[in-house]
Parts: sequence; structure tokens; C-alpha cells
Amino acid sequence: MISTFKRYEKKYYLTKEQKNGLEKVLNEHMELDKFCKNNNGYLIRNIYYDTDINDLAHLSTEKPIFKEKVRVRKYGKYNDNKDEYFLEIKRKYNGVVYKRRVGLNKVELDNFFNYHEIPDNKNYFEKQVLKELIYLMKCYKIKAKSFISYQRIAYFDKSNPEFRLTFDSDIISRRNDLDFDNSSYELKLLDDNHYLMEVKVSDSMPLWFTKALSNLKIYPKSFSKYGEDYKILKEMN
Repeated sequence: MISTFKRYEKKYYLTKEQKNGLEKVLNEHMELDKFCKNNNGYLIRNIYYDTDINDLAHLSTEKPIFKEKVRVRKYGKYNDNKDEYFLEIKRKYNGVVYKRRVGLNKVELDNFFNYHEIPDNKNYFEKQVLKELIYLMKCYKIKAKSFISYQRIAYFDKSNPEFRLTFDSDIISRRNDLDFDNSSYELKLLDDNHYLMEVKVSDSMPLWFTKALSNLKIYPKSFSKYGEDYKILKEMN
């Protein structure tokens, strides 16, 4: 399976009070993602790939016009034996985010990283994305560097499915034992009782939403989870 995304993304740093106030407005115009049962959200786990000296992470903190990331993402609970992973290339150029991903099982994923093996059962477009990833792996000599997970609540606009909004909390990371089923962590990347809101839209935001942001004094904030992980780790050392 391959998915392609092209959109604008804006990020905001919210207190719990701001989130609660905004959700009152969201409930009038948006609906929860089907995976957000009882408003509890769902777990997202990622392993980010980088060079030995963290070139991609460093670039992310410099706020360049162009940057890119390579990661493997997994949904579901810890130790749920779900054999589904998403290998992703995420690029941002001049404010526009482009993301492409291919679904793989664990054997396919290991063979891809260890031997650059492309599964025969993938279609033409999936194979092209995997070939592109092989090229990046050779250029950057990347390897697994950081595990980052968080809880996500997602909303979709009732009248415009292209307008999507997410709240991420409990953002944690570690750089040792990069196992998807290890729930321990080394760093907290977000303060307790705070949320990272990501607004994803193909063109402009609805007027009702911009008014709500203004009323609640919610302002944009530059925040990269992987960049923050690198920045904190660098400060600690």
C-alpha cells in the first residue's frame, strides 16, 4: 500500500485550557477520527533514521527552505502483534509538506534495510518509492537513530475532509533499544498538560477556525518532534 500526501502544515503549542476551549468549537464543525474511541486518541510510534552525526536532525532545527526525514511508523498498542509498518519519506519545501509511504510487514522491512530488497508483491509506484529510499540510504548512509511516540487525537472537517487537525500529547523519545514494543523513554519532548496541535490543510483554513484561534490567543509555533529530540539531547551533552 502506498499513500501520498501534499499539504500545508502549521503547528501550535496549547495549554490544556486552550485545547478544551478550542474543542468546544471543533465539535460544531469537525468530527473525530474513527480510531479515536471515547476521545482517548491512539498511539503512534516512530523510528527515525539519520546519519552518524545526525545531519537530518540538525537540518530540521535550522528551519531551512527544504528538509527531509526518513522514518518507520507503527500504529496500535504496545505488544499487539500487529505486523504492519509504514516506511515514509517526508519532505518540506517552502512550507508545503510532501509525504509518501509504503506499507510493509516486519520481514519485508528487515530485508529492505538489511539487503535493500524490494518485495516482488509491490506495485510500480511502491517500488519507485522504495528505490528512492535506497538512494537516500546510500547518499546519507542513514541508520535507525531515535524512537519517538505520542498519543494523538485527530479531527476531520465535516464539510471539507482536506482540513484535518490533530492534538499530540505524551511525546517521548529514546535513543537506546529502538524496539517498537519497548514503552520506556529517556526524554519527554512536551510538558505535561500541554499539547502540540498540527493543522493540515490543502489550501486555506476556514474562517470559523481562524476566529477561534484568535479568541483563544493560540499562535503558531515551530516544533519538530525529531528536531526537538536532537536539540534536547545536544544540550544535555
